[in-house]
Amino acid sequence: MKNTFDKQFLSAWLRNPLQTGALVPSGSALATAMAAQVEPDRGSVVELGAGTGVITRALLSRGVEPEHLVLLEKDHRLAAQLNQRFPQVYVLRGDAGRLKKILEQASVGQPGTVVSSLPLLSIPSQLRLRVLSQIFSILESDGELIQFTYSPLPPISAALATALKVTGSRVARVPWNLPPAAVWVYRRRRITTGQ
Repeated sequence: MKNTFDKQFLSAWLRNPLQTGALVPSGSALATAMAAQVEPDRGSVVELGAGTGVITRALLSRGVEPEHLVLLEKDHRLAAQLNQRFPQVYVLRGDAGRLKKILEQASVGQPGTVVSSLPLLSIPSQLRLRVLSQIFSILESDGELIQFTYSPLPPISAALATALKVTGSRVARVPWNLPPAAVWVYRRRRITTGQ
């Protein structure tokens, strides 16, 4: 269940540590915990920051059909590696801050789920807001964002969740990941009308 060393991932971290967020890819236990939150029949799944494909592999094992899985990776070397490892999956290269435009240009419809490995708490606040706004703008109305964090704090602060009109809850802890991680699920807040 340990994280495994990957030269391409380390190289990506050396090129841009804030973008990559960790020295080693997510471990299989964290990948399994992330994938366990995905309902394969909910529609297409977009994975952000797919890295070396550890979570991609877990999503495929969970039952997500390859033709319903879209990977977005900013690092060109990691994106090329993903193309080789998962030729049946649609791999896009780009910045999650431009997610809506990237998916539109690739003719990808609204996903039911976004699975994110982006280091949200390391991203500058303006970019974090733009990325999260993009995510919730492309999700189906009942769609979910599945996000992990290494921090004891939620990956989306209460104030930001309020501004985005989303709610979140921690659904899993993975203490044996390096570093230990928590998995959160975020949904749009349900608007209730008084009778």
